[in-house]
Amino acid sequence: VSRQRTELSALKLAAENATLDLARGVRDLERELIAALPAFPTPLRDRLVSYLEKLTDKEKRSALPLRERLETCVAILQSAQLFHQAVNLAQQELILDDGRSREFQVLYFGLSRAYFVNEAGSVAGYGSPDAAGWNWTRADSLASEIRKGVFIRNKRALPAFLNLPVAMPPEGAQGKATEE
Repeated sequence: VSRQRTELSALKLAAENATLDLARGVRDLERELIAALPAFPTPLRDRLVSYLEKLTDKEKRSALPLRERLETCVAILQSAQLFHQAVNLAQQELILDDGRSREFQVLYFGLSRAYFVNEAGSVAGYGSPDAAGWNWTRADSLASEIRKGVFIRNKRALPAFLNLPVAMPPEGAQGKATEE
């Protein structure tokens, strides 16, 4: 009986240590996800609203069991991975350098690059994320190419290569825009 009790105590201690390790890992993952959230595109954040609420609200997060906190992190990571593997199209409002809010069609190429164009095809540009959020740069010369990408994404044109800038241009390129 005493040997069984010792074995059970050892198993219990090992399980408690494993739970503490898992809790530390989940806390670290939550911290990293919270730090990465500003770089998530608006359409992705909109899809994840209920999960993000659980993650960012400290009271809700601490009230959740460890299993549910882990599931929340996994769901956010899975959604981010799916978004990153696709070309996503969204209607989004941006405020350009003139201070006016306008609606654009925004083509997201994963989590790292996006291009926007208005319905008329006269105002366009591109964006990329940093630690503070998405930075948008107006580049009207890209409008026809971005529009072509929107038509391809909507299956209204045959697939084709698009001639769009990938690297960030030097500082001082046309005006910046912000999300509203």
